[in-house]
Amino acid sequence: EIVGSPLAAMLANDGADVFSIDISSIYLMQRGKITDCKMSTEECVKAADIIITGVPTKDYRLDTSWIAPNTVVMNVSHFKNVDEAELLKIPGVKYVPLVGKVTVAMLERNLIRLIENFAQG
Repeated sequence: EIVGSPLAAMLANDGADVFSIDISSIYLMQRGKITDCKMSTEECVKAADIIITGVPTKDYRLDTSWIAPNTVVMNVSHFKNVDEAELLKIPGVKYVPLVGKVTVAMLERNLIRLIENFAQG
């Protein structure tokens, strides 16, 4: 609810097809529409051009065998959700290992914008 849902909504509203994956569900978000997704986590990751991980536990690791070449992978969790050494073996992958204070501030700003825009809608 802090990063995932607002970020997914903003990306979807900007025209991206977003797979929002949590422990018990997968949703496909597309410009104001949210639908249950019948794809597996593996299928969603394989179909993604950009992957943003934010799992708040040190025990979770994204399976790097699912990540396609030339994918952008960003970790917004305090924990490393991906094996960086394995990830960087994939051709063309761009990796952002963690976000800094400016990124957090921008996420907060965007969340406020989202709330304001939603209230006006």
